[in-house]
Amino acid sequence: KIRNELRKLGPAYQRYLRDSAGAFNWRTIAGTSRLSTHSFGIAVDINIKNAAYWRWAGGKPGNVRWRANRIPMAIVEIFERHGFIWGGQWYHYDTMHFEYRPELIAIARKVASRSCAN
Repeated sequence: KIRNELRKLGPAYQRYLRDSAGAFNWRTIAGTSRLSTHSFGIAVDINIKNAAYWRWAGGKPGNVRWRANRIPMAIVEIFERHGFIWGGQWYHYDTMHFEYRPELIAIARKVASRSCAN
């Protein structure tokens, strides 16, 4: 489903998707001893050439330097519609990173619906 929707975006978007940086890879998160979500096959990194990552920008834990996002929001929205969260929304941002976390999206929707009801 995701692949079909991404293809429908057309050729101008393909440069952001080609040459994926990978999905399944048993490893720890850089600078930590925690396993990456890539270790469980629930994360994918799209083309690294268009990515911004807080460590590459010279950031240090607690002191993150922001860099402009270059990943089109149309791509982000497709992944999010299918239960993925986007690393571009994190304080320690990683704009090429998407991970399948439908439980987090369900919790966020539930919290949002409760706050709107009050």
